[in-house]
Amino acid sequence: MAALLVFIGMSGVGNESADGGPAPKDVTITEAAPEDGKKSTQSASGSGTSVRDVYTQDGPGVVSVDVASTELGPGGGSGFVLDKNGYIITNQHVVDGADGVSVRFASGSRKDAEVVGEDPSTDVAVLKVDAPKNTLRPLTLGDSENVTVGDPVIAIGNPLNVGLSVTTGIISGTGRPIKAPNNYTISDAVQTDAAISSGNSGGPLLDARGAVIGINSQVASAGSEGVAQGVGFAVPINTVKGVVEQLITNGEVAHGYIGVRMFQVGIEELRAYTTLSEAKFREEYGLPAYGAIVREVLPNGPADDAGISGGGGKEREIAGGAVPLGDVITAVEGERVSGPDDVIAVVNALKPGDTLDLTVMKPGGEPRQVEVKLGTQPEGA
Repeated sequence: MAALLVFIGMSGVGNESADGGPAPKDVTITEAAPEDGKKSTQSASGSGTSVRDVYTQDGPGVVSVDVASTELGPGGGSGFVLDKNGYIITNQHVVDGADGVSVRFASGSRKDAEVVGEDPSTDVAVLKVDAPKNTLRPLTLGDSENVTVGDPVIAIGNPLNVGLSVTTGIISGTGRPIKAPNNYTISDAVQTDAAISSGNSGGPLLDARGAVIGINSQVASAGSEGVAQGVGFAVPINTVKGVVEQLITNGEVAHGYIGVRMFQVGIEELRAYTTLSEAKFREEYGLPAYGAIVREVLPNGPADDAGISGGGGKEREIAGGAVPLGDVITAVEGERVSGPDDVIAVVNALKPGDTLDLTVMKPGGEPRQVEVKLGTQPEGA
């Protein structure tokens, strides 16, 4: 059982900078109007908005992003127009290390692009081009919290640099945690079976009305067994909105940080591997029936200041794997924790300076209440 380290500390995607910085620059985000509480459920073969209609409507607002890099060589991906001011959204990993960036519109015209800001913790970047307003076709931003499994989706982008392409599928899952380029965790990603490939990164994942619900970012890998077919992930657009506003305003994003690394497997799942009852599991290992195990606490970070402890290199074999004997987080803000993803999701919804109430216990010990004041994610952490 591999002990993957989950590094916690990204969130704080509100509309204001942490230091009350300059007033926002001129940016307009077009959001989809609610449909009286009803969701569009049109399929490619059903009545109403068709895939062709969505492509005709949104295709002109999708761009190919071409990157020049002396270190990494040429590369690129996709992106989409945010507003008439020339702001374009893409993935951070698309422009990482770029010496020069240009975008190609659906019409074939090409414009040099400035990288306004990058956020590797959410894999979001903002570009800006000087282009005629009639060339800029902003896409409408939807609500990623309003999507459900089975909803039809459409992906537009430039896979493998073959040219602007459209694929369709459904939402296969919601609330998925995925790894960001800096190894932090992006919460609430949208999973889809719509075909996306290298080059689709940064392009929009659209609902049946053509509103953007995510940025296509990753395809799952099956390791040595190859690519996991039909398992793609998009950064949720509700996360993207706040990040984009901070990048345009400040050029960077302030993320909350608690400074812990946690064991990959939650105790609830770990206990299931042992087939022991809750009582027997606690008797045998001194662990509760649920919670997230702290593997390491970063020195002088918020968790360290609050008295939370890591395993200190001490481990015990459980269900065939080496499990660290650090503190166990069993509840966050009074809500039960099944594993590390539950903690990450809460941290990602907060910002520097916010406080977090945790229920924590040492293996074999009694629960205690701990208050952690979130710090700012260190540079390069």
